[in-house]
Amino acid sequence: MSKPGQLSGFYNFIKKGDYETVQHQIPIEKFYEELENDGDLARVTVVGLEEAYDDEAFIADLSKAIDRNGDKLATAKPTPMIQFAVEADIHRGDRAPELFYEGELHSLFKLFGGPFKSRKNNWYTAPF
Repeated sequence: MSKPGQLSGFYNFIKKGDYETVQHQIPIEKFYEELENDGDLARVTVVGLEEAYDDEAFIADLSKAIDRNGDKLATAKPTPMIQFAVEADIHRGDRAPELFYEGELHSLFKLFGGPFKSRKNNWYTAPF
């Protein structure tokens, strides 16, 4: 059985400190690199997503990489558990959750598409 905030087969979005994270933690830039180069994403916590929104070009490239690699992640064995631990408030948006960070809202839909599901307070998931 999965722990809260760690559902395999989905991107998990949690507020840092509200749920347990895994030992293998990487910055968002390393996640992008691992995603594009078939790296180890079997069980990982990604940090720094909220800060990445400052770089629009990076967000655009990351969005394309997430879209390109979704099927690969969805069919990987073992099924990956990818968790994004953010130091931001997670708000329920119109289409998707939004990160409220440094006075600005950043939609997760822009990066991950959807559909998103609210699992518990400050825990959302989206399929690969």
